[in-house]
Amino acid sequence: MKLSLYHRLSLSLLVVFIVMLSIFFTWAEHLEQTTRYESEQQLHLSLAASLARDNPLLQEGAYDHQALKNLFHTLMVLGPAFEFYFLDPTGTILTHSITPSLIKRKRIDLLPLIQLTQNQASLPIYGDDPQHENRQKVFSAAPVFNGDKLIGYLYVIVAGERYESAYSRLDSDRQAELSMVVLVGALLFLFIVMLGIFYYFTRPLRKLNRDIQCLKAVGFDKSKVKLTAWMPNSSNEVHQLGTAFEIMVDQLNEQLNLLQQSDVRRRELLADISHDLRTPLSSLQGYIEMLALKGDELTTQARSKYINTVLKSTLQLKLLIDQIFELAHLEGGQVSLSFEAFNLAELLYDVIAKFNLSASAKNIDITVKPSSSYTQVYSDIAKLERVISNLLENAIRHTSKNGKIFFTIEELSDQQCRLSISDNGTGIRSEELPYIFDTRYRASNSIQDQNKHTGLGLAITKKLLELLDSDIKVQSTLGEGSSFSFNLARISNKSESP
Repeated sequence: MKLSLYHRLSLSLLVVFIVMLSIFFTWAEHLEQTTRYESEQQLHLSLAASLARDNPLLQEGAYDHQALKNLFHTLMVLGPAFEFYFLDPTGTILTHSITPSLIKRKRIDLLPLIQLTQNQASLPIYGDDPQHENRQKVFSAAPVFNGDKLIGYLYVIVAGERYESAYSRLDSDRQAELSMVVLVGALLFLFIVMLGIFYYFTRPLRKLNRDIQCLKAVGFDKSKVKLTAWMPNSSNEVHQLGTAFEIMVDQLNEQLNLLQQSDVRRRELLADISHDLRTPLSSLQGYIEMLALKGDELTTQARSKYINTVLKSTLQLKLLIDQIFELAHLEGGQVSLSFEAFNLAELLYDVIAKFNLSASAKNIDITVKPSSSYTQVYSDIAKLERVISNLLENAIRHTSKNGKIFFTIEELSDQQCRLSISDNGTGIRSEELPYIFDTRYRASNSIQDQNKHTGLGLAITKKLLELLDSDIKVQSTLGEGSSFSFNLARISNKSESP
């Protein structure tokens, strides 16, 4: 289960606080205990040796255990914190200063005593506590000799049960004061750690907020600011939010760029078309005013000439308006497509039939290669007919009298075929080829065409082919002719066979 930012903050803070507080208490308790025991043992290090040296019973190597017991009792009255034991050379307790019923061990391990008396280990050194089966305490010890013979050890617990009981009562008050100090320190530490953790976890939020403010200041133009690099595959919600924000900014910039480009194209189109609209409108206005003012004075021939001119200007204006609406409709992306299978050659012959008159007027020969083709394509027949009509009309306009136009069908594969429309007309300059499909661009060879036309045909053709998922290409040599080609989805004969 993925944890939210709030849960991660809370758990991190709780874990750090508990771990640090436990470490602090454990370390403080251990240090205090070790220091206390070391100081106690260091303070009473020579206690057993002094007793063994100064006491006549021990100095003579006496075996009167009752006398030793009375001595230990007297010493314990003088020093309640001490517990006195006399051990034989094997560590067995021979006599002691405490109530017999409290003794839990009969024998003491001698290794700590040897380490203490021979300085073989650093303080504190812990020895067995006779009043407990497993507990150890700090002690003072000294060997007792009778002449050269070792008769036992004087073993003194320097922090006995009475001392521990008294110390515990006093330590409870000290622990209360220490707990208050620790609590204040822990709260202060918790506050500092909390600030650090919150700073760490909220840092990505501050970066994201900075990115938003910077983008807002530059009008959400991503190219003008350097955004934070986020980790898209991170489980951190802030990184996920930053990634989504970056994607949103990219889409927003892409949409803004498209809108700006569309606005630029719209302005250019309106600026260019306004001239073409003004020309036929001015012509219409002039000739209509002429007919209105001098209608009775004009001869029948002049009146007929003016009316024909008005009619041509009206048709030219209607064609321009129709193409403007068609181009706007295509650029708006609201065009519906209806794909179907049909014979490409049959469509070519239908289109050629529509242009027979204009081609015959210039004695232009239009040929389909191969003349009998069974190539089946899958496309929108109405849109494709519009494309072929535009290209054929353009080829006839730019082909001189007695010229030739060729339609070539090439089967590239079972899925693709190519249609080419070639002519031996005026051709296009090589430096103008990249721009001929731009809206309202008119190549220099259009000067040779005396018929008025809008210049939107190739732009509409390119838009239509983009809708048909195809791309048009052009090859042209000035003075030799041009060739336009594009690919279509083909239906192979194999797929049609049962």
